[in-house]
Amino acid sequence: MRVFVRVLSLFLICSAQVFGRTAVLILARGGSKGVRLKNLQTVGGLSLLSRAIKTSKEAGLHDVTVSTDHPLIALEALKTGTAIFRRSHITAVDWAPSIWGAAEFISRRPEVTVLVLIQATSPFLKSKRLEDAVRKLNLPIAYDCVFSALRSYKLRWHQHGNTFSPINFDIHARPRRQDWNGNLIETGAFYISRRHLIENGLFQNNNCTIEEVFGAESLEVDTYYDLQVANALLRSNLADVLGN
Repeated sequence: MRVFVRVLSLFLICSAQVFGRTAVLILARGGSKGVRLKNLQTVGGLSLLSRAIKTSKEAGLHDVTVSTDHPLIALEALKTGTAIFRRSHITAVDWAPSIWGAAEFISRRPEVTVLVLIQATSPFLKSKRLEDAVRKLNLPIAYDCVFSALRSYKLRWHQHGNTFSPINFDIHARPRRQDWNGNLIETGAFYISRRHLIENGLFQNNNCTIEEVFGAESLEVDTYYDLQVANALLRSNLADVLGN
């Protein structure tokens, strides 16, 4: 039964691509500040960008484009046989939201009805997770968006000046881990959105569902420390263990 479901999901993904409806976009600007040329940094000898491309293709998504404003990033993408989209300056500045880059891309691709936005800085995202997320967009019911989320059992507080108040629990009945389902936190690893959402300046609406990720899959490389952690997890074989 599991084999049948996997074959069916691959069929649905591939069918969507045959008619040009689903495309993967990886936004990879060259001006990252925390880590210089972050998308070209390596984890296990493979660049973050190449890892994201590999994950996409292993999930059965072969219409993959890298949107970039930097020649070295473009060259890295070309090495993998991936299409390049020349990102405009205005969508690649520090303060530009990702939705601008996504909207710019689909404006040149009128046949795309579903966009899979993948973040290259999530090196341990599993292709199976991405494959399942694409399938969820239409099964068992139709959603407008699917995004990656991590379940957290941390108790959160909000600061009001010099005072603090609990956000997700009652101080008079503090929950034990086994007493509740926790909160869901976006990881940013991917967003799968229908075209009409992006054209309205959104990745999400009230008709979304999530694909839950675990452990190392939620790691986002944003600093040199994160990069060291990622390589350490890979060397110790803990990435796979913590990603299940």
